[in-house]
Amino acid sequence: MNVKTKPMHIRFILFMLLLSGCIAEKPDIAFYMPAEWEPQEAVWMGWPADDNEEDTLHVTTIKIIRELQESVKVVVWVTSDSLKDAARDLLQKNEVPLNNVEIALVPGDYVYWSRDSGPAFTINKLGERKAVDFNHTGYFRYTKRHTDVGADSATLQREVEKVKLMMKNDSLMTEIINEQLVKSWIFVEGGAYEINGKGSLMVSEPFLFRNVSPQMRDTLTRKHFEEEFKRTLGVTNVIWLAEGLAEDGGWGSFFGGNYIAGGTNGHADEFARFANANTILLAWVDESEKDENPVKQATHQRMKRNYEILKEAKDQEGKPFNIIKVPMPKHVIRDIVLTPDRLKREGVRAYYQRNGLEEGDTLKFVAATSYLNYFVTNDKVIMQSYINQGTPPETEEAVRKIFTDLFPDRKLVFIDATNVNANGGGIHCITRQVPERITLTYQK
Repeated sequence: MNVKTKPMHIRFILFMLLLSGCIAEKPDIAFYMPAEWEPQEAVWMGWPADDNEEDTLHVTTIKIIRELQESVKVVVWVTSDSLKDAARDLLQKNEVPLNNVEIALVPGDYVYWSRDSGPAFTINKLGERKAVDFNHTGYFRYTKRHTDVGADSATLQREVEKVKLMMKNDSLMTEIINEQLVKSWIFVEGGAYEINGKGSLMVSEPFLFRNVSPQMRDTLTRKHFEEEFKRTLGVTNVIWLAEGLAEDGGWGSFFGGNYIAGGTNGHADEFARFANANTILLAWVDESEKDENPVKQATHQRMKRNYEILKEAKDQEGKPFNIIKVPMPKHVIRDIVLTPDRLKREGVRAYYQRNGLEEGDTLKFVAATSYLNYFVTNDKVIMQSYINQGTPPETEEAVRKIFTDLFPDRKLVFIDATNVNANGGGIHCITRQVPERITLTYQK
């Protein structure tokens, strides 16, 4: 039988075999989000939105920029020409070399928390890169805490406008650097999920579903989110965690009477991080510490639940994870007295009264502290130090040992960032990596 007379189905099979052989030789064009420890082209940071040189946020930001610029380009985003001049002047005053630092203007607002307000980046093996624009939640839509304290409609509207400004930052930054943009319907900040670069993602389920609009809560399922994470970040395996740190609760979270916390309401970068493709770090409160205060107790219970989830979890290849418990630092607590001035708005007074507090009482505000809010760059791990805040040196030394073993080729740099923690975030929250484009050469 010659080729011309072969049955159609045989010719089709031969064609498909030939086609599959050609496809196997071609690079993979699928986009995925690389892990943080993979090569970085740049790191984005936002500049605090004022020109007060004594502002402690500036102090911490400058320390981080000084460390980063030694091994990776740092792009510092500012929101006005005056801040651009102020940032350059203050960096020079503090003797930070600027040859590897770019100060860029973005016509947006609220860019300091660059991991949350900037885009995520994906790449493929053809050397292409895309920016992913998720919707900013406004850290639990900001409006909720204002509604809780009986804010008037004008205040609520200002908060809504603030969130809208933050939601524009991703696309504005992407347009400035001329990257392709992928829009997503998910409300999630960059610090809320963790990626291992191989197809696995961790996220707090309560956090993700808290930010679903009331109209959609009976409609959206895990599968909807999983499909969208796959479309945008190249994820094939989602690990659904329980609640995050109590210290990182939504603004105005009360624990046991007068203890109060205020943070992101469940970002993964405070309590569960990938150290490599198969190793997960989990924030941990030891049994001997859990009864120190109600916040410690709540975090202890939450992390026990997450530990059980992670023990049963599998990676993208169906293999179990190596789980390492990382000690929590000693709490950084600030006393806030409920003065008449703080309670002058009736709604605020009623809010505290609903939580059993009256004028003259003292709140114990617990900062969102954690050793897991670190940032990995090309040759360093920038970490938070709590020695100056009362954490025992042996605790920090144990943390250092864990990270030395996990990142033997990177220098560990500890920085006191408790002023950032007190504002609800940390070092990881104010850094956003831009991965290098890669092109793989395929041999025939």
